[in-house]
Amino acid sequence: MTADQLKLRIETLGPGTSVKVTDLTGTEDHWQVVVVSPAFEGKMSFEQQKMVMAIFKEEIASNEVHALTMKTYSPTQYQKLQS
Repeated sequence: MTADQLKLRIETLGPGTSVKVTDLTGTEDHWQVVVVSPAFEGKMSFEQQKMVMAIFKEEIASNEVHALTMKTYSPTQYQKLQS
């Protein structure tokens, strides 16, 4: 799975979702993502992360995506971080 494919899949969370993807090892199976999405509004961090992990359930099970570390934020949470 490429960085672009990963990004496009995460963007299916809905309009206004922004994603930054980093390949941690250069092998396209260890990823770090930062996701800001209105879909996360009112949800706790673990709920946000479960939403992202659900998108890649098959790829994680097959080891196509071996590691996926993430930081997830609603737009409100992200804005507070920037201040």
